[in-house]
Amino acid sequence: MKYKEISLDDIKSRPEQVRQDFSEERIDSLAKSISEVGQLQPIVVQKKDEHYLLVAGERRFRAVKKERKDKIAAVILEDDISPEKFRQIQLIENLQRQDLNPLERAISINKFIEANSLSKKDAAEKLGVARTTLTLWLNILEMKEKYQKEVLKEDSPITLSHLSLAHALSSKTGDPNKANQLLDAVIKHNLSRKECQAVIDLFYKYLHIPMEEAVSAVLLKRERLKMKDYWDDANKVKNRNPVRKLFRSFSNINDNLEEFMEEEGDIAEDDKEDLLDEFLYLYQIMGILIPDLKNKDLKSLLKNLKNKGN
Repeated sequence: MKYKEISLDDIKSRPEQVRQDFSEERIDSLAKSISEVGQLQPIVVQKKDEHYLLVAGERRFRAVKKERKDKIAAVILEDDISPEKFRQIQLIENLQRQDLNPLERAISINKFIEANSLSKKDAAEKLGVARTTLTLWLNILEMKEKYQKEVLKEDSPITLSHLSLAHALSSKTGDPNKANQLLDAVIKHNLSRKECQAVIDLFYKYLHIPMEEAVSAVLLKRERLKMKDYWDDANKVKNRNPVRKLFRSFSNINDNLEEFMEEEGDIAEDDKEDLLDEFLYLYQIMGILIPDLKNKDLKSLLKNLKNKGN
């Protein structure tokens, strides 16, 4: 390798360039930085006949050109570089600098794997990343274009972790539509990764539950936790409001129910009637405290449940 300044006019970009999306705003920012403090990192080129082929540093190259400079600092590789080796060098540099967006990164890694007939394990070793990380990066290629674009948005709730969970759900159920339903719910309700995992856990445990019901259960828990935090904060002022005490009692009931569902899941037949009686009694008391609960449809539902218990 040699290091020297070379003419910008003698440099050509290679057609196999890994990076395809070049933000003019980021290049302008880099050009300004180079103008103020100089070029801190050289580009990498390969000598080819009477010119040089750019191997790494496309953004630096474009930024220096914007500054209307004649020359640029470069490391010159004298040995011939195969297209596969070129892609590996570019990938490693961009991965280390975190310069590629998630879709560019996945496409480039996949091309590198196919061109070299590599397993994911071998590709991970050559690129210097963990195999699990590489698998996470590649999951985006298994998703519909709609969700690929979502990941690229700065304000989107969908992350690569969400895509990984959706991909796992699709693989386990053999139904890609389940992954689409889950990701649609993430977009619509701004589900966190933890909430997304909770939806999947419910779906795995109750295999016949519709996806929307699993999502609704998680959203209800989200609202309950908000209220619980509110009442806990209010309790810190040592206000002995009896409604707060009542709310904490209901909160404890909900916690116990969730714990039971996670550990047991089903209620023994002998216990169902007793539990139903307690629920109906609780409903009657709440109907007195909150008259709006006396909804006709709800009463009909409770009547049907009571008839089944008799």
